[in-house]
Amino acid sequence: MLAYGRVVPVPIILVNRSSLSSVRIVLLVRDPRGTMQSRRHRVWCGGNEDCEDPRLVCQDLRDDYKTAEVLLLKYPSRFRTVRYEDLSLSPSEMTQDILQFYGLPFDPAVEEFLDTHTKVNIGGVSSTYRDSRSAPFHWMQDLKPEEIKQIQDVCTEAMDLWGYRRIENFNNFSTTQQTFDPIVMPPPFT
Repeated sequence: MLAYGRVVPVPIILVNRSSLSSVRIVLLVRDPRGTMQSRRHRVWCGGNEDCEDPRLVCQDLRDDYKTAEVLLLKYPSRFRTVRYEDLSLSPSEMTQDILQFYGLPFDPAVEEFLDTHTKVNIGGVSSTYRDSRSAPFHWMQDLKPEEIKQIQDVCTEAMDLWGYRRIENFNNFSTTQQTFDPIVMPPPFT
């Protein structure tokens, strides 16, 4: 969006409006390897360069990081970031944090939904029933080592910014899959 003769990210324009002074924004990001693997199962993604090209996906991640830096400085109580992997590994705790950020209670119905929907895989790719602890890491089984390497090669900066560890050695990939932890802790902006 163009404002005052320069490009300004849309979220900054939105939160500057006085009518939106109580708006809170959560930016959800995901490991680009997981994003690229997941998008293979989406009909809407095929043929869309913005969706299929890891360079563009990672440019978006870099841009989102820069925008997050600005928004967190300017609106620390109204903006936060969440990594999909952190939410998936700790769905109850992270959901409580997000609801608290929005000033909402952690209702028993939410707790029941999380308890029944985050422990088993039932249904297809769009199902809300997922083993949330394994879902973010399917890329390690579904992508070939050369595909992972290709994504990592064009996403180094984005992965570093958002705290995603790269696989450095693909020689024993089957062993690496069992022990590799792609998440650097703590997450950025905490």
